[in-house]
Amino acid sequence: MNSHNSAGEELDFLCLIALNAMLPLSNERTLQAAFYILRGRKANQTLQDVHLYSLYPYYRMFPRFTKEGWDKIVSTLLQKGFIRTVTRDEQTKKSTFWVTQAGKDFAKKESDRYQLNFWLAPFSQSDMAERLGLFWLRLHLLVQTVSHLLARELGFVPIVSDKRTQRWVRTQLQDQVSREMWRDQLEEELFKLLHPLPIEVQELIVSQLSGAAQVGKTLGQIAQQKRETPSYLQLPFRYGLAACILRLQQKPESFPLLSRLVIQTHKFDSRLTDSAAKTYELIQRGLGKAEVAIRRNIKESTVEDHLVEMALRCPEWDYSNYLSKEIGDHIVQTSEQLQTSRLRMIKDQLDDSVSYLQIRLALARRQGEKAK
Repeated sequence: MNSHNSAGEELDFLCLIALNAMLPLSNERTLQAAFYILRGRKANQTLQDVHLYSLYPYYRMFPRFTKEGWDKIVSTLLQKGFIRTVTRDEQTKKSTFWVTQAGKDFAKKESDRYQLNFWLAPFSQSDMAERLGLFWLRLHLLVQTVSHLLARELGFVPIVSDKRTQRWVRTQLQDQVSREMWRDQLEEELFKLLHPLPIEVQELIVSQLSGAAQVGKTLGQIAQQKRETPSYLQLPFRYGLAACILRLQQKPESFPLLSRLVIQTHKFDSRLTDSAAKTYELIQRGLGKAEVAIRRNIKESTVEDHLVEMALRCPEWDYSNYLSKEIGDHIVQTSEQLQTSRLRMIKDQLDDSVSYLQIRLALARRQGEKAK
């Protein structure tokens, strides 16, 4: 890991992350779009941008980002000449931004320095960022509970206050046989799970775990101890959790106990968010988007968001009821000629009969094909 702990280094690192999230959005979206992605906003537009621009590694990277902190980052990027704002609509005064060549050079140099490509590699699934939190809460409380069971100390205060996580852990340890299995096998499975990770990532995860003989440190405390920038430590920590989730998914037979932490209890399509997967199930039965909206008691615009997600993530889905191949090809050609994915600019060049949904579907399918 790097050894950087000054406020200036922290701000430089956050500027680097912001720039990398901004690069695909340059001249396409407002500055706020990148802020919403990094915070993990669940609004349809934000989720669509994450899918459309393949920004999965950046989604929910800093869920506690404040508007004040973001404004400071933007101000710094502007002062250093890494970005510049551009008014794109004189009537509404909405503005987009450009990432300058200096900004691109900074992003490239610092991304290599911080090994961003390595740390962000596991984030290729649309729901990975959402799953990290639940996985960590379950693992943290399980380790603490089993540790106290081994020490025969049952009067401890749970490190995790989330009631759903507490109920899940109680379910895992509800009888004597289950408790004995976890006591006997947890240490071995956890060692085997963490062993392939870089040693500094192993230490980062283990240092935060609490047990009968250890009070876990916070990322802030570890950063101070190691003289690291606190925000940087989010990268190897998130990498470690995501790598563990992927390994448990791929080799559940090797981890009969820990694989339970990532089991999806529903039977919906794991490529999609839960809500979109429910819509996909109904669409596959032949229901139209208006019928799905009524059946699920959601807005038709929400169903359209799900259709776009399906076009992006499910190559087998036949969307010809919504978009013909000819119109789809024309939309993609127009997007490429204009060198933009901005819906309004593309629509202005097309026949009035072409809808925004059709444009979104065509762009999503193109993006999905690129990601194969």
